[in-house]
Amino acid sequence: MIKRIDITGFVYVLLMILIFTCSTAFSQEFVSSDNFKNKIAKDIVVVEFWAGWNSQNEFKELEKLKDCMVYRIDISKHMDIQMNYDVSAIPTVIIFDNGILKEKFGATVMFQLDADKKTVQNSIDTLLLNKFN
Repeated sequence: MIKRIDITGFVYVLLMILIFTCSTAFSQEFVSSDNFKNKIAKDIVVVEFWAGWNSQNEFKELEKLKDCMVYRIDISKHMDIQMNYDVSAIPTVIIFDNGILKEKFGATVMFQLDADKKTVQNSIDTLLLNKFN
């Protein structure tokens, strides 16, 4: 007698884990020289100037910011934008409101962001509140 094993539950769980992993791993959107102005043109946008060689110091809480769009730009591929915004060290986080630079958080000498999520979120919240005043 052959005993059948029902693996549908296992396959379902495995599939859900795979979908969740892929969605979080690829959820960060990068901008380029071609679409940068369009991406920052509307509402509050936070952009992290970033490079792969310094990924251990990236702003890991970028995705957790609320009430804004978030993007990364790889400065090794888009040095023109880096120069336009005078980014001399990475990571650097810039907050734009309708395309206008409102706040800039630079890196320390150890190539770590000189701000935390709370500080950046506070700047975003202040911009939002000022829209209602």
